[in-house]
This record gives sequence, structure tokens and C-alpha cells, in this order.
Amino acid sequence: MRDATLIFNPRAGRRRNVAQLMPALIRTLEDHGVRAAAIETSGPGTSGSGTAGALAARAAASGSEMVFACGGDGTVHEVLQGLAGTSAALGIIPIGTANALARNLKLSQDPLHAAVQQANATSVRIAVGQVSYRTPPSHRCEESSRRYFTVMAGAGPDGALVYSLLTRHKSALGRIAYYAHAARLFFTRPFPPFRVSYRLQGSDSWHEEMAVSVMAARIDDLGGIFSRLTPGCSLRAGTLRLFLMRPPAALSLPSWFVFGQLGIHRANPWLRTLDVEEFRCAPGDVATATHAQVDGEWIGTLPFEVCLVPDALSIVTPSETDRSKTLLSR
Repeated sequence: MRDATLIFNPRAGRRRNVAQLMPALIRTLEDHGVRAAAIETSGPGTSGSGTAGALAARAAASGSEMVFACGGDGTVHEVLQGLAGTSAALGIIPIGTANALARNLKLSQDPLHAAVQQANATSVRIAVGQVSYRTPPSHRCEESSRRYFTVMAGAGPDGALVYSLLTRHKSALGRIAYYAHAARLFFTRPFPPFRVSYRLQGSDSWHEEMAVSVMAARIDDLGGIFSRLTPGCSLRAGTLRLFLMRPPAALSLPSWFVFGQLGIHRANPWLRTLDVEEFRCAPGDVATATHAQVDGEWIGTLPFEVCLVPDALSIVTPSETDRSKTLLSR
């Protein structure tokens, strides 16, 4: 039998019975030839041996072939921190609100079905993004100055949105209220330009531009109203796809949404889409701080640097048959 560890967030999404779901998940995996054990994470905003990242690293070191992140995108992100650079494969049991990475992998949103899809699935090695940043001295949960990501990293409006929600739970806010809050923030708050330096694919030269927003994405569907904003992105790509919005924000931010929803990003004069090896963001000439985020987690303000780490993670991928069943069941 293969060995697996389930790391679960008891406060994921809108569910209040995550812990009660674990025995059924363990039985399901064991019925499909996987020996599993469940461990509860102390959750985001904490530090020490009980974090999902620390638990994942310990599980990998102890011989678990698969480590399942049972929760939302935040739980997946934390588990990733402990698995990057190991041989253990990342599996996902979607129990969150958006479940962006799980949806892009064509995993069922039903936790038990998702477990079946991955029990005997193969894994592939992929590159992951890496962000190096200055640790906010007052932030309670960031101790290191490096984070890995599989979904996105950005600065500007998306960072400001995540920062504004630090004291609020996204799932408790509700999807409609969350979208309304995001729209109000994006279209009423000024976003001064900052400096972006980047090195294009296959080039040794660096280029610099001013931007009001940047986002490097690894998946092409962020979900909901953001689902069409990052076309052409892929977990298997060997470069970072960088979306750079030129100033002024009053024009570039609304155009990003409108052109994106219409599927005509190439016609947007305020958007630059670049395939880069790495990029850096630094504050502009205005004293206003620019917030940054990684996989929906706030990491502080600029500056930061982003690159791609090749062959850094094994990730469980369901078979084409299981993917088709999931699509047909939606």
C-alpha cells in the first residue's frame, strides 16, 4: 500500500464538519490501496511545528508518498511550503471556497470523489514560483523571507485586497459581498505606479517599466469574476507569465476586467503580457506603500523578487478519464 498523510484545516471554507469528514476520507483512500492518517493544522497566522508547512515537511521526511492538503487555497499554499524540494507528491482535497488549483487540475469539488481520483493517480514534477521579500516586522505569521507558489503572485490592487481582508474571513464574507468589496477597492482607491524590472525568456538583459499592478500566474483560471484574467498560463510552463498593467490605474484596471471578460486581452493598450524568467518590483516615487500577495496570502509591501524554481514539486494529477467524469458531472 502507498502511504499518505491528510493535513486538514478545521476552519476551511464554509464547512464546520471538516474533522468529521476525515474518517470517511481515510476509508475511501484505504479502499483504493492507500494507507492514510490525518493531522490537524494549527492554521494560518500561527508559527511552529503545528503549521501545515511544518507538518507536510515532517510527513515527507517520514516516508509519506502523498501529502493531501485538505482545505482551501490557503491550506494548499501552506502545505506547498513543506513539500517543495521533496519527493512527496502534493494531493488536494478541496474543502475551501475558491479551490482554484483543484479546479485547474480538474478535481471534483466533492471531497470523497477527489480522493478517489487521486488515490491511484500518477504524479508529475513541475516548476514552482518563488518569491523573495522583506519580512514585515509586525506580521505575526511570516518568519521567513521566501515563499513558493503554484497559483499566483502579485502586487498592487490584488495585494491591497488581500491586505484589506486580513481581519476578515473570506468565506464568512460571502462571494457576492467579496466581489463587491473587491470592486469598491479597485475602482475607488488610487494605486500609484511602481517599478518593475524583468528578464525575458532566453535573455540576459533586464528591462524596466512602471506599472500599477503586476501578476505572475501559473494557472489560467483563477475562478469567479477573475476566471478570464490570466489566459495562457500553465503549471507545466518553463517561464512565468507576467501580466503588467500600465498607469493610470483608473483606465488600466477597468480595462483589464472588461477586455478579459470579452476574451480580447491582446487588444488592451494598457496591458503587457510577457513570458519572463524572473522579475523584480520596487516602490515608485510616491510614498504610498504597495501591497503584495502570494497565492492569496499577504506578504507585506514592496520590494520583492520572483523567479521560477524548476523540478521543485511533485503534484498528483488525475487520469484523463477521471477528469472527463468530473467535467461531465458539473
